[in-house]
Amino acid sequence: MKKMENKQLNSCHPSWRGYSLDELRYARMIALTRVEIEKAKLFDAAEHTRDNLPIVGSASSMSTVLRSISKLEYFIIAFKLFRKLAPLFKKKG
Repeated sequence: MKKMENKQLNSCHPSWRGYSLDELRYARMIALTRVEIEKAKLFDAAEHTRDNLPIVGSASSMSTVLRSISKLEYFIIAFKLFRKLAPLFKKKG
């Protein structure tokens, strides 16, 4: 990495001809590795948060139900609830 940093500092000099293909590949590999490490950290944090919620804990049967329901099924359930509850809020008159 120091090799590349030195070339970045010397990029103002007309004799510098840019990075080699190997240096670009190495820099790309490092960047992709960092992205994957951060993704893993985020997934671990999300898993830890989900497992520690009191309602949706890993021992809860509710958690397995919530994980198995797709977005379409959530929409259908919400629509059915809305149709049943909507008449309660209509104005009489």
